[in-house]
Amino acid sequence: MFFWAGQCDVLAKAVGNDRRQQNYSIQTAANMMAAMAILGWKEAVIHQGYLTHAALNRGHQLVIEYEEEHRRAQAFMLRVFADWVGDVSHQWPAYAYDEPIYEALLAKWRTPSPDDLMPCLLAACDRHTWQTGKESQKNSYDFNQDWHLERVPVEILYILRLREWEGLANPQKIDHPLLAAPFDQLPPEHPVPELDELMQGVLKRAREDWPQYDEVLSLPALKS
Repeated sequence: MFFWAGQCDVLAKAVGNDRRQQNYSIQTAANMMAAMAILGWKEAVIHQGYLTHAALNRGHQLVIEYEEEHRRAQAFMLRVFADWVGDVSHQWPAYAYDEPIYEALLAKWRTPSPDDLMPCLLAACDRHTWQTGKESQKNSYDFNQDWHLERVPVEILYILRLREWEGLANPQKIDHPLLAAPFDQLPPEHPVPELDELMQGVLKRAREDWPQYDEVLSLPALKS
């Protein structure tokens, strides 16, 4: 979506139209990034995090989702990513900073002591349980039924994986119903699957039609 939004912007500017394409979902992007971390796909997490910040900083995010639905958990995960890599940021709307549970966890996620981290993790687990439900025009939930994350502590496991990559010890056990098996521990890291024939064909065609495809999506370009 990021690539197509950027190309549409180029075409629009060529005919004197400054309207930006806004088709990038931060909920989808952040959830995918966290899932990649849980699987142990470190390079993919890094690319996804920078790509999402590039989309945000270039104004490609979905307006209603970004301005009205207030996906605090997803904003939190992206802010943790920015803190982790240290060389990217985004100026979020005020709602991204108004959840004390996440502010405390963001401040302490690198603490060497698992015991010091535990109260923050338990509070985040509690928040997860009351931020689940079915989306409607009146109600938005960070972990809604559309993503089937009501019982998946994606943001907790994401933090634990980042700590593992940083060489920090994690709690042996988090005593909360959300962290019941199979989510009571991080899974072993898995290799990124090889692209199947269909995906290889799609990428081949994309690169033929848009020779700049890889350059636009390269890490240096996303960081610029």
